[in-house]
Amino acid sequence: MAMDLRIDGESIVDEADFHARIRDASGVEWYGGSLDALFDLLVAVVDPPIAIRLRHAAAARLKVGARFDRILTVILDAIALRGGTAITLVLES
Repeated sequence: MAMDLRIDGESIVDEADFHARIRDASGVEWYGGSLDALFDLLVAVVDPPIAIRLRHAAAARLKVGARFDRILTVILDAIALRGGTAITLVLES
């Protein structure tokens, strides 16, 4: 199953909301909503291609706080592990 995640950062409420949107986009109902679960989802559960587009990323950063940076780090680590074009990340401010 491929994943196409599009989030408008202006509509994010908090980190739990961010994870709920990942759960919805992935179709994986048992997704745990944590950084470890996010990494596992991206590298071992969802088949590529995985597209992640965050519009108004700066607004999401304000709402989620420093944990937003950790979420991005997990996504970037998954990209590095999978290599190639398996996962694409687009950040728009």
